[in-house]
Amino acid sequence: MSLLLNGAKTMTIAGTEMQCLEIYTGEAYTFPLTFTDSNGNAVNCNGWSISPTAKYYEVANIEYNTADSVNLGNITLATQPSNANYTLTAAFTNANAGTGYLYLGNNITGNGNSTPNIALANSAANSTLVIVTLRVSRTSNVSGQTDINREPLGFIIRYQ
Repeated sequence: MSLLLNGAKTMTIAGTEMQCLEIYTGEAYTFPLTFTDSNGNAVNCNGWSISPTAKYYEVANIEYNTADSVNLGNITLATQPSNANYTLTAAFTNANAGTGYLYLGNNITGNGNSTPNIALANSAANSTLVIVTLRVSRTSNVSGQTDINREPLGFIIRYQ
């Protein structure tokens, strides 16, 4: 399963390509989700569950290959801010039609001083790398067991 976000840059994070969006402190977004099969037809997600989580990372190397491609290297899981109280929700709006949303609240920055920072090109502002993971679970039609997918999404937050 792959997840594509409108307006995203392609970033290579720890050797894995993923979609990454830049957002600014105080901004909030609702991203529409549509689950489709390989032919582009809507998937019936009735009985599926989706849930998001977020973790903060530190980055040692940043390389801009093109306007749409960035390589982030030497990424390590940061000490998670003790005050990281953020709004992050995902839900199906019409499970039968495979549609839902991911909501990223305006407080994903971790609320301040203990949040790890990275320096991006052409910006004196501090930034943060947050990897939001969307966990999708569903019952397999073949085994009857629960299949679990984790889709990582990268967000670079720029402080204003």
